[in-house]
Amino acid sequence: MQRRACFIVGGITGVVILTAIIVTVLVLVEKIEENTNSNGCSIYPFEHAWSPFVVISGTSDFLYPLPGENVLRFDYHQSVDILCPGRNVLLNNINSNQSVLSGYCLENNTFVINNAQIDWPNMDCSNYPWRTARYTGATCENNGLDIEIGFDTGDNRFLRSMSICFDPVLQVAHYTFINQTASINQRALNTPRPSWLQGSEFYDIGTVTNLYKRANQRRTINSLIGLNETSTLFIEDDTNYFLSRGHQTAGSDGFYPAQQNATFFMMNIAPQWQTFNGFNWNQIEIDVRDYAEDNSVDLWVWTGVYGVATLPHQGTGDPVELYLYVNSTENRKALPVPEVYWKVAYNPITERGVALIGVNNPYYQTYTPLCNDISDQLIWLKTNNSDQEQGFCYACSVDTFRRVVTSMPNISVSGILL
Repeated sequence: MQRRACFIVGGITGVVILTAIIVTVLVLVEKIEENTNSNGCSIYPFEHAWSPFVVISGTSDFLYPLPGENVLRFDYHQSVDILCPGRNVLLNNINSNQSVLSGYCLENNTFVINNAQIDWPNMDCSNYPWRTARYTGATCENNGLDIEIGFDTGDNRFLRSMSICFDPVLQVAHYTFINQTASINQRALNTPRPSWLQGSEFYDIGTVTNLYKRANQRRTINSLIGLNETSTLFIEDDTNYFLSRGHQTAGSDGFYPAQQNATFFMMNIAPQWQTFNGFNWNQIEIDVRDYAEDNSVDLWVWTGVYGVATLPHQGTGDPVELYLYVNSTENRKALPVPEVYWKVAYNPITERGVALIGVNNPYYQTYTPLCNDISDQLIWLKTNNSDQEQGFCYACSVDTFRRVVTSMPNISVSGILL
């Protein structure tokens, strides 16, 4: 009887163990099938004009599509944050009253947020994510002050879109810096131009955008070179011969609409002849973006200004440096018209780079390059280098360029970005 009882107990125990094993296997199979059936999530980042930023949970880095794609991809159950800096996240058109929500990828374009399944097209912000510019407390080249432009999430994170090395005396940036994604040509298109912002802590020369108004710049320039204040000899009406608010980092260098809006801070601009702005300089910007895409490479890009452009004094013929801010009482001049605009494109993996330079003066008959011109080596550069009106252009090695333009950061360069 004892042996039989043991047999029965042992049999029951075996059945229980076997059942537990079968259940465990079924659960594992179900999970494997679930993972196999889900290829993760993919979303078109510009579903709406005000679509949120999506970042990996807890990070401050923008996400971009892989080269050749126009969607963002996430692994199954990958944790993400949905961000509307300075705004509120809308889920299914319901205001969450929060700027940051956390969730994870389920499948296709569906995420789980607050225990609810939400499709990406049903996520939005209450407006464009709000752009912020602020001093970091750091200094940069040539006694500059470091400014970062981006998006304050409100939870001790800042998504930096661009940095600026700003000259507080001349009231102009030495340079700006961005990480240029290889997917830049998949950027949002037709983003409406926002209002210009100048902030409250960067300028001491009044409302900067007023200095760019054609009548005001004409009056200032003409007074410097001995012309009647209404003369249209140099600052013309109804033509491209005037000084525009020339972006250093272009709006089209931003991938997301909010990043494009973030370029519209006055600290990111300098006086640029529109004849140059709309032609050869615009082509340089396009060529750098195309290089990033064509070579599937994320570039580091610095863009800056150097020197002061001149025009001849109408009485003496002597060259006179041009500024948009002149205060004779304080004996101060600021906001210089740059002699050149420059852009350094750099591959941080190969450490190859090149400096692209454009002459910012359509009235110069000739020019002296700052460094040895190597533009004939760059088959990807499509500028019309010898066109005076569109802006003389040339290219140099980064090392030779830095010997003259010391505001460019010192980087390790192994060769030319061909």
